[in-house]
Amino acid sequence: MVLPLAAFSLLWLDLCHQLSYVWRTNEQYAYGWFVPILAICLFLKKWPTRPEVGLQDRGTTGQQVGDPRSVVSGQWSVVSSPVVPFLLSAFILLACLSLLPLRVIHEINQDWSFCSYVLTLAVVAVSLYAVFLMGGWPWVRHFAFPICFILVAVNWPYRIENSLKHRLMNAVSGLTVEIIGWLNIPAVQHGNVIELSAGSVGVEDACSGIRSLQSTIMAALFLGELYLLKRPQRFLLVAVGVPLAFVFNIVRTLFLTWQASSGGEAAIAKWHGSAGMTISVVCFGCLWLIAVLVKSRTTGKQDHETKDHRPRTTSPQSASTPLTSDFRPPTSGSPVASLSARGEGWGEVAPSPISDLPSSFPRRFLLACGLWSLLCIGATEAWYRAHETDPAQTVRWSAQFPTNSPTAHKMWIDKEIRQVLKFDQGDGLSWEESDGTKWSASCFRWRAGEATSRMSARDHRPEICLPSRGYKVKSDLGILLLPAHGLELPFRAYVFEEEGRVLYVFFCLWEDGAEKQSGLGRSKYLDRLDSVLAGKRRLGQQTLEIVVSGYPDMAEAERALRQRLPSLVQVGNG
Repeated sequence: MVLPLAAFSLLWLDLCHQLSYVWRTNEQYAYGWFVPILAICLFLKKWPTRPEVGLQDRGTTGQQVGDPRSVVSGQWSVVSSPVVPFLLSAFILLACLSLLPLRVIHEINQDWSFCSYVLTLAVVAVSLYAVFLMGGWPWVRHFAFPICFILVAVNWPYRIENSLKHRLMNAVSGLTVEIIGWLNIPAVQHGNVIELSAGSVGVEDACSGIRSLQSTIMAALFLGELYLLKRPQRFLLVAVGVPLAFVFNIVRTLFLTWQASSGGEAAIAKWHGSAGMTISVVCFGCLWLIAVLVKSRTTGKQDHETKDHRPRTTSPQSASTPLTSDFRPPTSGSPVASLSARGEGWGEVAPSPISDLPSSFPRRFLLACGLWSLLCIGATEAWYRAHETDPAQTVRWSAQFPTNSPTAHKMWIDKEIRQVLKFDQGDGLSWEESDGTKWSASCFRWRAGEATSRMSARDHRPEICLPSRGYKVKSDLGILLLPAHGLELPFRAYVFEEEGRVLYVFFCLWEDGAEKQSGLGRSKYLDRLDSVLAGKRRLGQQTLEIVVSGYPDMAEAERALRQRLPSLVQVGNG
């Protein structure tokens, strides 16, 4: 039995490995490392109380509860149609077959939430079917939560996450400015940046509340299952945890702002990490306390109701006699006897899950799933290795900023941005042209070979960074191919605006391996699939972002960039 379980565990180990790229790259999903461990704990906790396999329910025609062909309703077993097992088996077969293309696509698209959810749902469906083969629908209902719990560790869709993130950052910044105003500390809000006389405090992703919101939802769901709370109580735990996380983030930002007003920006770097960790621990502790109180109140109420409905004795003799002449020891096939054999309720230690597996244990199915998982991993490696290119033959270029300009100022990239972007090389410069227009440019590079380089490069985008400073996207003009030294660099053009100030932004995303590329196009999903078909994996990534202001419209800004771009780019091979 150990070998089938070990083989089937490869399916889950590979899934966790694929999801871990996001957990490692994006700090707000760092809680994902704990989710598989908590899921295993919940599964082992529910194992001793699993429904019995092989017992016959009252009123049945001899159908066993553990038979996959039966559907249990209360104490009665209703025999399902033969079509249901066939359709279920066909669906699981389709889910297993889909693991191969999903694995190949997800190999270079770990941040694509749609693909991650479909891959995770396929593994969850196969696992639930394995449980179904062992104990039927009662086992599926019993173990559904621990198996489905992994879904809370999958990254949210980009549009939902990004929109919610910016809303939370602006809300935290606005409330913080209002509160510190009552404390006679002057401050001005610019997007998610709070300007003080001693410096500025940026409410970044970690402070926005999105990370604590996601981890709090995970913790609320876990605690609800841990204490076996009823469904309304679980919803209540989540509903209380969400505002609780937001309030604690307000407290955190207030503390950092107060430290910055008295000790400058150096105080923020000193207290930023410890304040975040403290707030997270306190928030989880409060949520745990609420879950314990709800559980104790529910248990006390149930005990009170049981006491009120307890049958009363009619005579002192019957009350003092614990056993009657009608007492019979439990038979070998009864539920009480099976509980006694498993050591539940009798002061004995329950057997381990492996030694207590039912006779319907699906060895062949688990082995087949493990071998299929190995085949999917091997096919993925073979596909991308067959399309690998020689790094020495790739076209490379670098940014060449006008550092000798008298108006040039080097852009400071703080530690937090470096930790978020995780680039290997990066530089930025701002300057003013002779016609009075203002320019700024930043170039970042992620070396080849890193599995997370593609994810980090795509996270550095104008529609993510600039709204945090208060700018709003006025228009997205798509891709412009601008020539420079024989290359056509794909720049995506944007127009941002904030309080009457207009910025013309040009963003280029370049992936090593070809002279002509599509850049960060409109159809992101087709771009991802094209990269899969081309077998592009772990290639070097590079971004160049140019922001100009002072031009009357986008046409003038584009014309100026076409003239200036050859002097800003230097071409060289790998």
